[in-house]
Amino acid sequence: MKKYWSTLHLFQVLCIFIFIRTSSPLTQPNIYNLLQQSNTRPPTANASVPLGVKLGMYLESLGNFRSSEMSFDVDLYVYMSWQDPRLAHNFSDYVLINNDEIRKQIWLPDLYFANARQASFQEVTVPNFNLFVAPDGTVAYSCRCTLTVACSLNLRYYPMDQQLCSIRVLSYAYIAKQVNVTWFDKNPVRFNEEIGLPEFQIEHVSNAYCNGSYQYALTENSYKSDDFSCLSGNLFLSRSIGYNLVQSYIPTGLIVMISWVSFWIDRRAVPARVTLSFTTLVSLTTLGNGLRFGLPQVSYAKAIDLWYGACMFFVFCALLEFATINSYMRKSEKFDSMAKKMQSVVLTGRTRDYLVRGIKESMRIAGGAAGNVVDALNDDWCTYSTENGRKSFSAMVGDIFERAGNAISPRRNRYRGLKTEKSPRGYGKPDTVQDILSERIKFIDNEFDFDTKEDDGNMAMSIYDNVSCRKDEADSSSEETKFSTKPKRNGTNGTRKYIDKSLNQSGQNDSLIVATYFQISANHSRHALKIDKSCRYLFPAAFLLWNVFYWWYYLVYTKTPIDK
Repeated sequence: MKKYWSTLHLFQVLCIFIFIRTSSPLTQPNIYNLLQQSNTRPPTANASVPLGVKLGMYLESLGNFRSSEMSFDVDLYVYMSWQDPRLAHNFSDYVLINNDEIRKQIWLPDLYFANARQASFQEVTVPNFNLFVAPDGTVAYSCRCTLTVACSLNLRYYPMDQQLCSIRVLSYAYIAKQVNVTWFDKNPVRFNEEIGLPEFQIEHVSNAYCNGSYQYALTENSYKSDDFSCLSGNLFLSRSIGYNLVQSYIPTGLIVMISWVSFWIDRRAVPARVTLSFTTLVSLTTLGNGLRFGLPQVSYAKAIDLWYGACMFFVFCALLEFATINSYMRKSEKFDSMAKKMQSVVLTGRTRDYLVRGIKESMRIAGGAAGNVVDALNDDWCTYSTENGRKSFSAMVGDIFERAGNAISPRRNRYRGLKTEKSPRGYGKPDTVQDILSERIKFIDNEFDFDTKEDDGNMAMSIYDNVSCRKDEADSSSEETKFSTKPKRNGTNGTRKYIDKSLNQSGQNDSLIVATYFQISANHSRHALKIDKSCRYLFPAAFLLWNVFYWWYYLVYTKTPIDK
């Protein structure tokens, strides 16, 4: 009897254990059986009602913005949720699935990133995904992926631009009537607050829907057209101007200011001003090439292109200003050279005439022949007018004195006692021919003072181009330069008065022309200086006005606030 009860008790315990074993959720017989089945079709109980799929994303990191390629890289988490009644189980909580082989047996929404050039699924150190199944069959699926997303940039306001970059998600095979993908109701698109971009700032992110009308089932003779679920995660980016301000705006602005230094350089210093102008122009061109290096070749003008063009315009205007100044200074130097050359010709011609007349008068008084002395005067005059670094008139005529003295030496004692009273002008009547000529030379040196220090060799050679040094030309000169043996009624004083009157009458027109040339030269030089002084204030003022307008237009007028 006791053995019977022991056997019965053991049978009861075994039954209880079998019952607990078969009814406990820890065994999960239903979910395992379901997961071993291949479900490749959407879990729709009613074909007329689309399967609803919720979507959300979290931006973990952004970077590598390439303006030339119009793309950027993003690392994000994708969250999806839908209900699959075929996966309903009798557990009280979610069932975690992280086995990739089992995941491949479950139906997943066939979503893809439409504007992604490259996409990869993270598998380090294990495939980065998780899948939770609720008791009623609701599936929560998330995965991590890395994308290279294309973003069409509008660079009209570069580098003060704002860009809108979108991540578009679509269903590839199922139209919206079959699988309808929508955003989560609360904060479907989020981003990591610690994201720091070197060139951009994330102003705001938002979610939106896009146009998913596409043609599908294309054949040679037919096709279908319908709407696919299309979602767009929008990123509002604002470009930071700091880099371009330091690398582009400040250097080009300083180059423009350096070009203004030429306005303070002497307007006659042509090499210095040419070097400065062309150096600034070449430097600005080099910087401009660097500005366009990392940007796409768009067909419209960017904001930085306008700035660069304006800087190039200011530097080019400074170069044109120098060309204008140089033109005025060349005209000034031309008229100044003409005036000096003509003045030298006039004064030297008058001096030779005066010497010839003086020798003639002196020889007449002394009773000597003037022909040999005039020849000597013409020879020495040629030597004087063609020497590089001329000697004084008195030194030149000193050589003539010796020849004149030798010519009249037999008669010198005869006329040594010739004495006259002083003239009203204070010139004493000399005793000899040499004394008479010395008085003329003193008068000439005092009346026509030539500054030979300012004349260079080339000027000395060119001043006397119009002065003849040949004897035949001297002999065939005008009546005023020819010698006459007729005595003058008033003697030496009458000769001086005659010579003074002739010189005054013949030099009035020439002196007027010389003065006019000097005046024109001075006017051109003053006009060039006036332009330089005006540009010293005009260029900075114009550049300042351009800066005010430029920064106001791009930072205030065209700045569109982002609606959050």
